[in-house]
Amino acid sequence: MRTGLLPRPLLVRVQPPQPHMKYKVGDVVLVESHAGPKVRVRLKKRILKPKNFWGADGWDAQIIYKKDVDALRQSGVPYKKDEKPIVFVFDWQLIKKQRKHAGVAQR
Repeated sequence: MRTGLLPRPLLVRVQPPQPHMKYKVGDVVLVESHAGPKVRVRLKKRILKPKNFWGADGWDAQIIYKKDVDALRQSGVPYKKDEKPIVFVFDWQLIKKQRKHAGVAQR
């Protein structure tokens, strides 16, 4: 071992700061569920993790399409047939914002 040389420092990757949140209340968002299928929800309320306490940031959201609820039921989630439940969505589950449909183009 050579004397007089300092050991090489460990390289640590630091994640850059997150960009400004691009989602807001009322947005329709595609979400990855714990059960498997991807579903569309409407964001209702932002929930932030309290300081000095465990938890995670996320949203209260409502599933808006019946076929998404049916897909979750097929995966074993115990929802009733015609309900549109309010769910909690973690920030890391958000995939993308759904575009608004402009309607049928007229000729």
